[in-house]
Amino acid sequence: MPKLIESTKERDVLMNNGYMYLFDALRSDGKLCFWRFRNKNECKARVHTTVDDIEIIKSIKEHTNITHDSEAPKIEGNIVVNRIKRCAAETAESASNVINEFLAGLSEAAKVGVIII
Repeated sequence: MPKLIESTKERDVLMNNGYMYLFDALRSDGKLCFWRFRNKNECKARVHTTVDDIEIIKSIKEHTNITHDSEAPKIEGNIVVNRIKRCAAETAESASNVINEFLAGLSEAAKVGVIII
């Protein structure tokens, strides 16, 4: 099932089947959202969703394992980075405590993709 998350740059990202799509455009009647795979040079996959309930209406140019693998660890890492940023802004805890708390429950594959500066 598709799910919306917020990117580290506070933009909407659609997660579906282990891949991330970035918002591309809204149809002229405002009823459909067009999403493109996050790295459009690597893969031309796109999906169309309804605006209200983010139901996928159409998939265009499916992903192939030849060009890239699932991005599930990267998605998990992005979610944690956003939570760390939000928590750090809202609490008086030290940055290292906040980071360690969130990284403790993260898979090893996702930890590789998390870069905290």
